[in-house]
Amino acid sequence: MGQTRMVPLHVRTFIGITGNGVQPSEDMARRLIVTRLDARVENPEERKFAPGFLGGVAAARADLLTDALTIWRWGRRSKGDILCGRPLGSYEVWSGWVRDPLLALGMRDPVDRVAEIKAGDPNRQALCEILDAWWEAHRGEPVKASDLAPEVTERIPQARGFEGNINRQQVTGWLRRTVSTRVSGYCLHRDELLGADGHAVGHYRLTKSGC
Repeated sequence: MGQTRMVPLHVRTFIGITGNGVQPSEDMARRLIVTRLDARVENPEERKFAPGFLGGVAAARADLLTDALTIWRWGRRSKGDILCGRPLGSYEVWSGWVRDPLLALGMRDPVDRVAEIKAGDPNRQALCEILDAWWEAHRGEPVKASDLAPEVTERIPQARGFEGNINRQQVTGWLRRTVSTRVSGYCLHRDELLGADGHAVGHYRLTKSGC
C-alpha cells in the first residue's frame, strides 16, 4: 500500500468450467484439459453417496500428497531415462515435471486430447470443408477472389458463423484473414501477380502437403 511498483507473483490457480455440450475451439484447445463425466444414469442427481466425501479427502491429505510428491521426485531423479511425451509449447516445465512421469507409469498423454478437440472444433471443420472444396476446384492454381468457384464461396458464411449470402468484399476480407493459416495439411497463400493492365493484383493459392 502507498506505492506503485512491479512485483513477481507465482500464481498456481486452478480454474474449473462446467457445462453441457462445451466445445473448446481454436487456440483454447491447447489451454484446457477436457474431462467428460458420465454417470450412466438418466438422473445422476438422484444417486446416493456416503456422507463426508470432502472430509475423507481432507483426512487422506497426507497420503495423497505423499503419493504425488513421490511420483514427482522419482520423475525428477529419472530425468533423461523416462520416455518423454509429445511436445507442447509453453508447457515444457509442466510436461517434464508432471506429464512425463505419469506417462512412464502408464497414464494417457493429455496432449493427445488436443488433437481430438481440434478435430471436433466446428470452426476448424468448416474451414477444412472450404479448403477441400477449393482444392477440388482449383488445386494449387492462383486465383482472384472474384474467380473462386461457387462451391467454395458458398461455404464461407458457415465458417464466419452465419447463414446467408456473402458479397465480394466479405469474401476478400475472409481470404485476407485466412492467409497463412495451416490446417489439415493445407496452407493458404497470397501472391501479387501482374494483371493484363500491368498492375499487381492479389491472387490466392492453396498448397497441400504431400502434393
